[in-house]
Amino acid sequence: MRAIFPPFRHITLQRKLLTLVIPLLIVTVGITGLYSYYIASGEVVDKLRQSQMNMAIKTKDQLDYFAKSTLSFANYLFLNPTVQGMLMNGDTPQQRDQVYKNLLPLMVTNETIQSLILYPTSSEENSGAPFAITQTGIASAISLDGFAKTRYYERLAKSPSGQIWDMFYPSDYILPGDYHHKIVLIKPYKNFYNYARTGLLIIGMDSDKLSKTLYHDNEDAAQFIMNDQGIVLAATDIKWIGKPVTVLPMFNETDTETIHPERGLAMLKSNEQYIVSDSVSDITGWHTVVIQDRSKLVLELKHIGSVTFSIMAVVTLVTIALSWVIARIVTNPMKKLMLSMKALQTGDFSQRVHFNGNDEIGRLGHLYNTMVGRIKTLIDDVYASRLKEKEAELKALQSQINPHFLYNTLNMINWTAMQKGDNEISEMVVSLSQVFRLSLNSGNDFVELEHEMELVRNYLFLQKKRFTTRFNFEIDMEPSIQHFRMPKLLLQPLVENAIVHAIEPSGGNGHIHVRAYTEDTHIVLEVADNGPGMPAAQVQRLNRAPEQEPMKALQMNAPHSGMALSNIKERLALFYEQAEFEIVSREGLGTRVQLRIKQRGDGHGAKNDRSGG
Repeated sequence: MRAIFPPFRHITLQRKLLTLVIPLLIVTVGITGLYSYYIASGEVVDKLRQSQMNMAIKTKDQLDYFAKSTLSFANYLFLNPTVQGMLMNGDTPQQRDQVYKNLLPLMVTNETIQSLILYPTSSEENSGAPFAITQTGIASAISLDGFAKTRYYERLAKSPSGQIWDMFYPSDYILPGDYHHKIVLIKPYKNFYNYARTGLLIIGMDSDKLSKTLYHDNEDAAQFIMNDQGIVLAATDIKWIGKPVTVLPMFNETDTETIHPERGLAMLKSNEQYIVSDSVSDITGWHTVVIQDRSKLVLELKHIGSVTFSIMAVVTLVTIALSWVIARIVTNPMKKLMLSMKALQTGDFSQRVHFNGNDEIGRLGHLYNTMVGRIKTLIDDVYASRLKEKEAELKALQSQINPHFLYNTLNMINWTAMQKGDNEISEMVVSLSQVFRLSLNSGNDFVELEHEMELVRNYLFLQKKRFTTRFNFEIDMEPSIQHFRMPKLLLQPLVENAIVHAIEPSGGNGHIHVRAYTEDTHIVLEVADNGPGMPAAQVQRLNRAPEQEPMKALQMNAPHSGMALSNIKERLALFYEQAEFEIVSREGLGTRVQLRIKQRGDGHGAKNDRSGG
């Protein structure tokens, strides 16, 4: 290669790929495209004929399915005791209402049945009022005497099978107000026990709805269903419905109106301008016809040629682009590694390079990442050793004041007060000791509700000593929930807020009520006071979700209550999936704070009960 093309080794990698790959691909794609064109053009005609026949057979099968569904519905009506009872035991409004309620769900859910007419008849050949129902409800229908004058009744009388398939025209006014062509099954309705004729049954489906169901995805070819009289029952163009097949645009003879439908269809099949496929239903005897213009076949062949050359052009352009991309895939990792090394030189030890694959470049990146990681580990070890030194110093200071030292000191003060006969100070020291003990809770995050209530009671006892005549308190708890486990210190901050914002500003007669009770599937923790209350705007701000709270505003406007309430809400959201926090307050009437926690089967309802020490 260097002897033939001396300059080749000096050009860039992208140009080398273009020079080698593109000519080869153009020749390959061109030969493949021309061969594909000739093969496709030879098979298009056969495929089109087979496809049209499959379409005709598929439509015939769907038509047979609708016909079978209609016959099954007729048999269901024959076996239905409610319908039989209406015709045998007297046609009363109550009987009709029962039949209507029985059949309407079937009419609404059925995909094929849109209307039903049942003419009751007695032995004296006197007809009763027709029972008519559609998918929209009860309808009106022509009387039996009027229907007996139509051609449908005459066809039914001459039918050897005792039933006929036909089409109602809107102009027949069989169902006044219904302007749809209807494909109908007409047959006598008989007594279940003696097979005596007790009525006349007409089951119908809308022709336009049937057309949309059958032909919604077949728009390239003209399709229609023709009965034995040559009338179009359903078609891709609903304007053809109800017309003789010989007046369709495909028939251009001048005497088409005098041509028999079967002969007209045969003439159409012999016309070289169209490709015609036909399938006959075994149930109804109707024809399902598919017609397509041969000129579209020529257009499709031209389309194949255009697509072939378009593919060649696209492949050529894509090949050029891919050549450049492949070259960049090879060179970009090296550039990325160089940039990472420059950043590493400035002290950024978080640098990593990520290369896909296990080739030489991938292994180089892995070794580079390993080297940077080991350097970072050494630096982190030094930093961590310094942090441990600081932590050890802090623990040494904390150990000097531990819970045992605190309890022993308070116990000593209590005995000293008792020896001097000062029972009031002794009670206060005991309460304070209990507050500290319950607050620490041996390092556990969760506490039983009765212990939380005990902490609140001791805290309020101490505050009562502070405000001797300013307030009183009341604590209520349902015994059934005393062992409910909850995060500690949920109620104490609420009680403290009540002291600070309700009791301290008041001159006396303050009252705090702490309750714990069940409501449906929730446990409700409630702290209420009769203090001055809060404005509505402040209540709305405090009731916001934790992530919606403007923390700076809380710290500026209400540093104690705002921070405490925000902490409680955040802890509720952390430990409980379904917990509610609500403040109800009115100025001059007091404040009530409620925590609603949904119970679970395990007794606490928390996401993660971190009760370990």
